[in-house]
Amino acid sequence: MKPLAWIFVGLLVAVLGACGSTTGPNPSNPNPGTPNPGATGFKTAAVLPEGLKNLEQELSPLLVELVELARSKSQNAATLTGTLTQSGNTFTYSSTPTDRLRVVWSDGVVYEFVITQFQGNLAGGATAFYKGNHLLQYSAQLKPDNEMGPVNLSLRSQRQGSTLSVSLGGTAVFDGQTHTLNLNYAQQVLSDFGPGSILFHHQDTLQGSLQGPSFQIQVNETYDFRLVGSDSLVMQTIRTLNNAWSEGGQQFRLQNGLIKRVFRDGNPIELDFWTAEGDLLRGNTRVGGFGQALTGNLLEQFLDTPSGRVRLGVFRF
Repeated sequence: MKPLAWIFVGLLVAVLGACGSTTGPNPSNPNPGTPNPGATGFKTAAVLPEGLKNLEQELSPLLVELVELARSKSQNAATLTGTLTQSGNTFTYSSTPTDRLRVVWSDGVVYEFVITQFQGNLAGGATAFYKGNHLLQYSAQLKPDNEMGPVNLSLRSQRQGSTLSVSLGGTAVFDGQTHTLNLNYAQQVLSDFGPGSILFHHQDTLQGSLQGPSFQIQVNETYDFRLVGSDSLVMQTIRTLNNAWSEGGQQFRLQNGLIKRVFRDGNPIELDFWTAEGDLLRGNTRVGGFGQALTGNLLEQFLDTPSGRVRLGVFRF
């Protein structure tokens, strides 16, 4: 068990790609008299919603594992507070503090959780708890990685049958700026793990808003996620984006954004499947859009904007 900065290694990192840097060249400005806004809003609208969704999908199962560990170490089936301290591959437990669960990882990174609802069946272990009917409500303070964080989140996760409903509030620092969150996503599980092999398929809808220092983004995205295999794992993701935001007195929106990726054991495969397409509009005028370019064995997916190119990921085939 490791903090999220390392949990993201492997398949999750492959999904997120090299989210981040804005690079040139600038595409032509169809209206030279209109000043180009900064790249912050474009990057945030294209990258942050997915990053927050993936963070929650890692964080809630991790919290269940930590509670299971704290209860085992404390020999108290009601434990939701205290301190877990990692040393190598082992943990020690202390009963203080009594108002939150504090986790000190071996590299000094600290996560803190205040748990207000923890309903579910832990008898079958953390995985069975999270994949079964449950209600989790908690706040979390942590720094997930170099680009996102620190975050101070309030989260609610409830599963009934094949439907998972999640809400995220609070704040997250992204690319050096603080954003206020009001996001909800619904997940419909279409298939799950089977004996001897894996077949996991779910479809998600993510909606809500992100409020930054100089812009507000309306989030409207969908996800289709498939994980199949036995000796090796093949993961396929399809993301659609129709987000809108205002920045510098101008209105922007992503229209019919589509990003498709597929991996085997964390490595990109099936180049013909990979897609990055859709339009970036200012008002009703196209000023950029999603695209991808293959240079040698490196495929870059990006969003071209009036102020530069936002890199969504670079993948080696």
